[in-house]
Amino acid sequence: MKSSTFTRRTVNALLGVGMLGSLSGFLGTVLAYLWPLRSGAATSDLLRGGGGEPLLPSAIGINQGVVARNDLGKILVLRRPNGEFVGMLATCTHLGCTVAWNPQDEQVDCPCHGARYNLLGEVLRGPARDPLSRVDIIVEESGLRARPSA
Repeated sequence: MKSSTFTRRTVNALLGVGMLGSLSGFLGTVLAYLWPLRSGAATSDLLRGGGGEPLLPSAIGINQGVVARNDLGKILVLRRPNGEFVGMLATCTHLGCTVAWNPQDEQVDCPCHGARYNLLGEVLRGPARDPLSRVDIIVEESGLRARPSA
């Protein structure tokens, strides 16, 4: 019976295979972190900018949020418990995923990498570092209109 012995060549080959496996796992993790996933947030094309057709109907429920699109981009429109509307760009400042309103926590969440924002668009938890840009929501008889905050 012949005992198996490891040669230097065998050990080097095994170390090389292990190193390639570790490197590919690391690169996969980095790419998964950097490559934004598509958000499941539904969008509406009803919101309009300063001119043109009316926007989003003002029938958004209390403590609810809707992502709509207009010439400013995707906008998250929230209705606070006092009935006031709050608007901000719905694009995460980390890598551009579409954020969504989380009514349970009363925060804006990014589904891609877990960033969280408050009602003012300020970062509560990273990886995002910059706040979401605010948008003024104007209530009209025909619905809501959005314009950039001054």
